[in-house]
Amino acid sequence: MFGFGNFKTLAAAAVLVMAAGGASAATVSCPGTAATTDREFSVTTAPGSTCFATGVGNINGNPNNDPLYPLLLTAFGAGHVLIDKSDDAKSGLKPNALVGPLVSGLSGSWSFALPSAGAGFSWTNVILAFKSGRGQFDPDWAAFVIPNSVTSGTWAISQNQALSHVNLYAQRVPVPIPVPAAGLLLLGALGGLAALRRRRRAA
Repeated sequence: MFGFGNFKTLAAAAVLVMAAGGASAATVSCPGTAATTDREFSVTTAPGSTCFATGVGNINGNPNNDPLYPLLLTAFGAGHVLIDKSDDAKSGLKPNALVGPLVSGLSGSWSFALPSAGAGFSWTNVILAFKSGRGQFDPDWAAFVIPNSVTSGTWAISQNQALSHVNLYAQRVPVPIPVPAAGLLLLGALGGLAALRRRRRAA
């Protein structure tokens, strides 16, 4: 639990449902509680995703007042941006990156294509957040961590309030620059020469 008001961060309750191409597809419910009066959001992916957080109110993708941003900062550090918002063709780094019936209904499929992160950077900690109607059931929204290799799956919402919209977030991070093997050998050789010189001086 991150301790931000009414927001809950919960462990995933993944249930194996089928095998797909060597990777197991799993349906993960969020918040994953046994209560029959709350609302459950679920996604099915292969490999399985993780329930990250749930809450009440709206998730609008605006860093100034979207309740997900402080949770993402605490969990992963800086660098998350809104990639797309399914009910708005203008918001995000890549509008229309999300594909699927993602503005109504109680279930469906989804897919996305991330934009280029730029030279020397990559995307990680991809978050897919589903927002339903407000006022009748809690939570109003649920966010899932999507494995880096996954770009499609299915979704569902329990109870009878349809999907309002889906937000796609991702964290832009620098790609580590590998030290070439030759450079490591050179450093080792220089270290050996320095040790030999110290021994000669001592003698």
